[in-house]
Amino acid sequence: MQTKEYRLTDICDFQGGTQPPKEEWITKPREGYARMLQIRDFTQDKAEHVGYVKDTKKLNKCEEDDVLIGRYGASVGKILTGLAGAYNVAIIKTIPNEELLSKRYLYYVLTGKDFQNFILNIGARAAQAGFNKSDLSLFKLHIPTSLEDQERIVDVLEKVTNIVKKRARSIVLLDEFLKMKFLEMFGDPVQNQKQWKIDSMNSVVKDILSGTSYGGKEKEKLSSDELGVLKISAVTQGIFNPKEFKAVKKEKITKAVIPIKKDMLLISRANTKELVAACCIIQADYPSLFLPDKLWSLIVDETKIRPIFMNFLLKNENYRNVVRKEASGGHDSMLNISMKKFRDLSLPVPDTNIQKQFEQIVKKIDSLKLFFYDQSLLLDNLKDTLSQKALKGELKIVEKAFIAGEIKLKPKISEEIIAIKKINKELEAFHRNQPHTGAPDEIDNTIRQLEAELKIKGEIPFSDDYVKYRLVIGKFKEPFTFDQLWEEITTFPFETVPEYDKFSSILFKWLGEKHAFIRQQFNESTKQIELIVNETA
Repeated sequence: MQTKEYRLTDICDFQGGTQPPKEEWITKPREGYARMLQIRDFTQDKAEHVGYVKDTKKLNKCEEDDVLIGRYGASVGKILTGLAGAYNVAIIKTIPNEELLSKRYLYYVLTGKDFQNFILNIGARAAQAGFNKSDLSLFKLHIPTSLEDQERIVDVLEKVTNIVKKRARSIVLLDEFLKMKFLEMFGDPVQNQKQWKIDSMNSVVKDILSGTSYGGKEKEKLSSDELGVLKISAVTQGIFNPKEFKAVKKEKITKAVIPIKKDMLLISRANTKELVAACCIIQADYPSLFLPDKLWSLIVDETKIRPIFMNFLLKNENYRNVVRKEASGGHDSMLNISMKKFRDLSLPVPDTNIQKQFEQIVKKIDSLKLFFYDQSLLLDNLKDTLSQKALKGELKIVEKAFIAGEIKLKPKISEEIIAIKKINKELEAFHRNQPHTGAPDEIDNTIRQLEAELKIKGEIPFSDDYVKYRLVIGKFKEPFTFDQLWEEITTFPFETVPEYDKFSSILFKWLGEKHAFIRQQFNESTKQIELIVNETA
């Protein structure tokens, strides 16, 4: 495979965004208006962020397959794609010479470590992280001279990326299972339907240790004369991340709270309400790290409340909202919850034997999550290795061999073969004779119509309701896994199938419904999360 080295700007042009005044934006689509894309539209996918502006020749626009780059601040170097519209000044669009460089290959160049490190170093030189077109001329890349080779490399990288995403989704599913199990065993902690004893934090928390903040430097590793002061991002994901720290010289430290195994860490101060009371349990000792003033270490009375129960209580969204209400500050200041207000909080305290039962379930799931997490690290390393080799022209792709032959396609039914009236009669009779799905009449009618189309066309548009009532409720009489459902969906004759992540979101929406028609359970023998239809829903 032949490759050639280029400067990025030799084979790719760049176009900055436009920024119409905010007062000209509207929130609903309208004829003559274009969607106005901001970085958060790509990263947060929230309907309330969507905006539209009057479509004029002054707007710079992108298509769904265009590759864009975050240009300023915290999002500098973030690679964006998948949306069409106008884009603002915080974004720059890439315009590759597609005779030399495919957009898909460019995406992997820009998301690769070499380019990301390059752009972050460029941004670090400025007062506000950012870059301009002339900066990009300094970046060099190897590309295969054949576009076909580029596409084959991308196919390999995309397969690995999809496997990484699926493994990450497995970990999310395990977390969702534990949240559901917590509610099943203890009920909603705010409503206290199971009428557990109510106590105060003051009586179940023996001590709260607050950290101390010091200015430090971003580093990957600590030297022998340094300790790491943790950032709150070490806790925000609900799993302790010891890599989130800043290095501080030991000689500067006068007070340090060192996290040890089984400690529960809680964010007491943050710049958004969502982060207040985020928490996690530490699974090992970390003698080279210490807590900042925004983190507390909670030491609970284990004769009354188990750390794992407390951890999941504070992760419960309804109870977290109770805690968040006690936080003061806002606008220009940090949100903060005082120790007194925290100690005064009430909480349900179930029998410790039931807490211990839940603890055993959590430990089993955590061991499975650890296995998945280790696999994810291996997959990430594999992806990085493949990317590095591919983008330096060192990845060898085995050529595909094709055997000459004919592919016979079943002809579509056309007007010349069957008269329109006969088709309509068939559809009407088929529609009428289909069994009722059990769905509300309006949904049932739509499903029947889809199945009439399926009989004639051989495929139908993807529908959430069709999957719910025909594939899940209609087919899965026994417990099943997400992968089994995904296989059913991808082999069913839908015209198009949503991406894996988008369907996962649909599944989580179903699981979170008040009277969910499916629920999760853990199979002890297979060590897998299973889904099962709720017969009573």
